[in-house]
Amino acid sequence: MNKPQSKAKPLAAYDHTKIEAKWQKQWDKKKAFVVKEDSTKKKFFGLIEFPFPSGDGLHVGHIRSNTAMDIIARKRRREGFNVLYPIGWDAFGLPTENYAIKTGMQPSVVSKKNSDTFRRQLKALGFSFDWSREIDTTDPKYYKWTQWIFLQFLKKGLAYKKKMTINWCPKDLTGLANEEVVNGCCERCGTPVEKRDKEQWMLAITKYADRLDKDLDTVEFLERIKTQQRNWIGKSEGAELSFKIKDSDKNIDVFTTRPDTLYGVTYVVLAPEHKLVSEFMDKIENKSDVEAYIAKVKKETDIERTDAKKEKSGVELKGLRAINPANNEEVSIWIADYVLADYGTGAVMAVPAHDERDFEFAKKYNLTIKTVIEPLISKDDGPDAVKKDAPFVERNAAVCIIKHWSEDKYLMSFYKANGWKGFVVGGIENGESVAVTGTREIHEETGYKNAKFVREVGTIHSKFYHAVKSVNRFAHFKVAYFELSNGDRDEMAEEEKKLHDVVWLSPSEVAASVNREDIRIAWNFFNGKTSYTGSGLLVNSGSFTGKDSESIKKDITSSAGGKWVTTFKLRDWIFSRQRYWGEPIPVVHCESCGIVAVPEKDLPVKLPKVKNYKPTETGESPLAAISKWVNTKCPNCKGKAKRETDTMPNWAGSSWYYLRYADPKNKKVFADKKKLEYWTPVDWYNGGMEHTTLHLLYSRFWHKFLYDIGVVPTSEPYMKRTAHGLILAAGGEKMSKSKGNVVNPDDIIGTLGADSLRLYEMFMGPFDQPIAWNTDNIAGVRRFIERVWKLHEKVQPGTVATKDAQKIVHKTIKKVTEDIEAMRFNTAISSLMIALNELERQESVAVESYEALLQLIAPFAPHVTEELWASLGHKDSIHTSGWPLFDAAFTVESEATIMIQISGKVRGSFTAPMNTSKEELEKLAKESPEAKKWLEGKSVSKVIVVPNKLVNIVVV
Repeated sequence: MNKPQSKAKPLAAYDHTKIEAKWQKQWDKKKAFVVKEDSTKKKFFGLIEFPFPSGDGLHVGHIRSNTAMDIIARKRRREGFNVLYPIGWDAFGLPTENYAIKTGMQPSVVSKKNSDTFRRQLKALGFSFDWSREIDTTDPKYYKWTQWIFLQFLKKGLAYKKKMTINWCPKDLTGLANEEVVNGCCERCGTPVEKRDKEQWMLAITKYADRLDKDLDTVEFLERIKTQQRNWIGKSEGAELSFKIKDSDKNIDVFTTRPDTLYGVTYVVLAPEHKLVSEFMDKIENKSDVEAYIAKVKKETDIERTDAKKEKSGVELKGLRAINPANNEEVSIWIADYVLADYGTGAVMAVPAHDERDFEFAKKYNLTIKTVIEPLISKDDGPDAVKKDAPFVERNAAVCIIKHWSEDKYLMSFYKANGWKGFVVGGIENGESVAVTGTREIHEETGYKNAKFVREVGTIHSKFYHAVKSVNRFAHFKVAYFELSNGDRDEMAEEEKKLHDVVWLSPSEVAASVNREDIRIAWNFFNGKTSYTGSGLLVNSGSFTGKDSESIKKDITSSAGGKWVTTFKLRDWIFSRQRYWGEPIPVVHCESCGIVAVPEKDLPVKLPKVKNYKPTETGESPLAAISKWVNTKCPNCKGKAKRETDTMPNWAGSSWYYLRYADPKNKKVFADKKKLEYWTPVDWYNGGMEHTTLHLLYSRFWHKFLYDIGVVPTSEPYMKRTAHGLILAAGGEKMSKSKGNVVNPDDIIGTLGADSLRLYEMFMGPFDQPIAWNTDNIAGVRRFIERVWKLHEKVQPGTVATKDAQKIVHKTIKKVTEDIEAMRFNTAISSLMIALNELERQESVAVESYEALLQLIAPFAPHVTEELWASLGHKDSIHTSGWPLFDAAFTVESEATIMIQISGKVRGSFTAPMNTSKEELEKLAKESPEAKKWLEGKSVSKVIVVPNKLVNIVVV
């Protein structure tokens, strides 16, 4: 512990206003958090998502991530790390532009005004940002390098222009990426989007899809973040197959992960926009129906079309047929809204027996459903798991679903030996029909005499250990449905009664009771859920019949003339916006030379100042109307050329901002290589879950590209990525100005202080969970601070810490240290409150105990602890003092409190040394006065001892 240089000074009343202003001024004056590269020190780069400065300033939900990373950064400094904790502004984009249009101010003026407000608020909260590295994406000195990176993409062929159907927001008058459409509406303004054909700049992120997926194994991201990334990338292995269009030289190409179901294809579906539809329009017999359907689908968004809950619709292309490459069977061709032209090949082979979507469509339009896979279930856990070294005995058997003669109930068998809950099952003898077997087994196992066979339901194969027979069983279950004519019944044989009970259950009770997968599937088949999507044994599949469906996929692909490929759901990134407030795309369009890059020496291409920056109805950027800016010379031929008038999306500047923090003032390169080698990758990045898919994916893509061209030293930008839950308004709604439920931190800082606000942000609930704001609850953490302040009165130099005080302090050091690393900030603060309670009970408090408490609170409440630290006579900042270390000897419990129970009811307790033997604990419990009065006249039937916890004496 650091020793004070003089006696503690008496304190005035706690005044957060004076204290916080005083120390913020001191930190600024001393440049306390400005950092430089120091090769002798291990670095720590802590990052938050830099804020988008809105017109309303910060609300309390914005600062949760900042506070958390500030706590971690302050702890790292005191652990000896060289800490970079930077800040900047993500200021291009629609929110600023829309606010500017609404207020009539220039976007540049709005951006500066907003960032000034944010800066003031962040400083008032005492965050230990290195303000000397502040960046702004709208600063030409910054976006020069965003443009430079774009030109590198262009050089490598990863930036290109393409005419395509895009999402168009009729209110914001701009194109939107699929990611910016939520429930069919613009994520910014909530307006339903439309479809328009337009040329767009694209970035070929798909060329990095495999690396973006694989390299997730190399980083420490929350598992749910990795899952989101992988789901968006959508890596799939499968077959590319071609269905020839009859009487033509054209093929319908499909990709499928289930080539094992190829023999079950009964129709093929094209996206309504598929080029083959227009090519064959004159041959389609119901042309008018098809054209009307295409017009209808154009009004739907991709989100609406692919909504799993939406009823599927389609139209057959009458007069066209496709040929199944597996068996040369002709199948019908349809167009349907659930197939998208730019997803996969824009076509699917439909196997309704083994795909739920296809099944739903086939049932609606009365199309053929052909089973080609029978389920194969293999038990690998539980008492009926397959015994690895035991052989299999194959057996054909009947599974009998039996309906009551007068009620909607079904007969189930509950088997006693293995706990199975299913139906009557019996072996099929050679030459027997399932009807004969079922009728016999029903009578033998249940006694019911008048079972009438109705129909076969399906076949299921199952591998399991049959405990009753003591063998591994490979059963081939024929599922059959029987109805009882009446309740006539013989008495069940005693042998059957020992094996199982029979019970009548309603359909819902049956579904809830079945505890075997194969029997559950049988029940689903019986109830019409005949689209089986799992693996199994092939049937009706030519020479592949009887083979395992999983193992035969590549063979079927090869036999049908297809090829095995890896594909991705990820689409190339739409990089154009038809708005004013964004980075100009640094290319010109020359009539002779085509698209020409602006020379790097001429960067940045500055965004011109304009009077009218409102978007246009034509779909062009407002920049298109500025002829003086648009008209230029071609860098190649010096002839007439026009500048690109689309601007970059606001994702552009945020895809590489963390790199600029390493060297924000460099005019020659976007960052010095040595500084990048020192600072990158980012050690810990925290932000909202809403940005852990797209922003994170785009940023990783840019970084990998920059790594490939040799300008950054690592292939991944962030080693660790965590996320926080949203702070919601009272009542659980999202904070929003439109709802009038935003809480301004300025008000709380003024009345209760920044330290109180910071503590409450971290204390209000688990950091990774959403939680509703409650201003009334801040009073509790304010009282905690005041009690810490008042505890100063008990601090007496020369006081020796008691053993109890030492134990609570060292336990708290251990707890807080571990909780900060695990982002369990609320429990860390709880442990600090417990420690304060214990120290308040002391008549006097040792200086070293109080110092340790202050050092632990300091990352959470930096101002008040700085003041109290100085009051103890310290000349140096508490935020440069070493992080306290705990002595393990004080954190290990030496005694345990043992609860005494008599027949399960608590009757007393006693203390005993930790890890006392069971025998000794039993003896001590029986000899205790509390136990003796309850044991008098009773016999002890048994004693249950849980070491270090309880002794339960059961009496009769």
